[in-house]
Amino acid sequence: MKKSYLMIDEEAVSWLLLTVIVLAGLAFRLSPMLWTRDFWYDEAFTGVLLKSPWGEMNRMIFADVHPPLYYWLAKPIASLFGYSPFGIRLLSVFASMAGLLSINWIGKKMFSWQTGLMASIFFAFSPFAIQYAQEARMYAVFGLFMLWSAWFFYRALSENRTRDWVLWGIFGGLSFLTHYLSLFFFLTFYGVFVAWRIVFDRKNKWAAFLGERGFWIGTGTILIFFLAWVKIFIAHMMKGNLGWIDPTYLSTLPSTLQIFLFGHPPGTGGMPSSNAFRYFFDGSTAGLLLMVLVAVLIALNWKNDRKRKESLFLSGMSFGVMILLIVLSHLDIKLYVARYFMPVAMMMYILLSGSILTAFGEKRGIYWTAFVFLSMILLLKPIPYDTDWNQISELRKSGDLGSGIIIASDAFAYSTARYYFGEDAVRYYNKNNPQEDFSGWVIVGNENRIGSTDSLEKIQGGNIVDQTCDWSGLRLKEIARTRRLSVCRIEP
Repeated sequence: MKKSYLMIDEEAVSWLLLTVIVLAGLAFRLSPMLWTRDFWYDEAFTGVLLKSPWGEMNRMIFADVHPPLYYWLAKPIASLFGYSPFGIRLLSVFASMAGLLSINWIGKKMFSWQTGLMASIFFAFSPFAIQYAQEARMYAVFGLFMLWSAWFFYRALSENRTRDWVLWGIFGGLSFLTHYLSLFFFLTFYGVFVAWRIVFDRKNKWAAFLGERGFWIGTGTILIFFLAWVKIFIAHMMKGNLGWIDPTYLSTLPSTLQIFLFGHPPGTGGMPSSNAFRYFFDGSTAGLLLMVLVAVLIALNWKNDRKRKESLFLSGMSFGVMILLIVLSHLDIKLYVARYFMPVAMMMYILLSGSILTAFGEKRGIYWTAFVFLSMILLLKPIPYDTDWNQISELRKSGDLGSGIIIASDAFAYSTARYYFGEDAVRYYNKNNPQEDFSGWVIVGNENRIGSTDSLEKIQGGNIVDQTCDWSGLRLKEIARTRRLSVCRIEP
């Protein structure tokens, strides 16, 4: 009876702590940043698509390079809130909160209830997870689907039940229709399958490489999703517009791990650096220490045969995907971008939690680990974000800017302006290269491009939005100023 009482007490504590973590995670995700932070280019793309009628939205999806599922799920939710930034970002909040509960449950099943709670703490408070819970992009949804795909794959490997193989395939297919990086997860699934069957099930190497009935049933399920979209997928791949991604190296891994735990500046395209600390750590030091810690803990757990299978599985599904993309980047297949790795980050939270608590003890380990992590969060410098376009939009609504055309100074700013003001009310003059061709950009194009300052001067009452009103060859009057941008009236 005493043992039963203690078990009930632990369960009550677990539920209480989880409730606190969930409420805190929700509070961070519903912070004002959700609706006041400016849309950057990628989010503006989402906003323009969702505000369009279904037919026009699908036409733009087909012309882009991303699969459709995220947009199809986001549009009905966004429509309930008038396609406001809050409404457009709300699907990511829902997906992130579902991800928090999923991480807790999966961590509990794979390791212990303490591991589930610790992984939930990482996810609830990580600036990386919070940022993409407040982003009008597909990464939170992608992370949720791929996490469940990985869970059912783990179950299938362990128990070899057809139901689990099919569910792996279904969630894998949903992941593919959310983000194309799923294809590289599928390659990693195969590698983990072969390693598992050889190392743990002592299968002949050739038999492991050939797979088995359940594996091919799951693969066939994924293939059904793939074939339903294959024509558009091929068209997307033919675009080949990933030249902005640099080759990556193994030395990139520490900074990526640091981003998973401590985030990067919001609204940053390309390859961002991690958020800055006040003291002690630079852009990769914390990640390097974390990488060494994980390697040591996995080795210790392997030696002691404690949660060996779980460690191999999660290591393969996290480090395996990143290393695969590092290798491919040197074959000119460049896809290594931190925000694409949301599923990796979610699995890394479970791996890190399980490794630490298995090695150092679960009851004390969770409190010390949480203390160190949250203390490091407090050491981060304040994370700034822009609200300039939001403010300009409010000035426009109040009539302070008049009703003249809004002119952006580059294609990225034009995309943001197009979301806030509508296509008919905006133009762009690409300041650094006025004749640059944007015909391949789905929501930019050349139709609203202004090609010379002479053409600019002819726009009566036009308002240029730029960092400064000091433009050579034009008479501009500043009529409004935000923290980063000026609104400049074109004078005759």
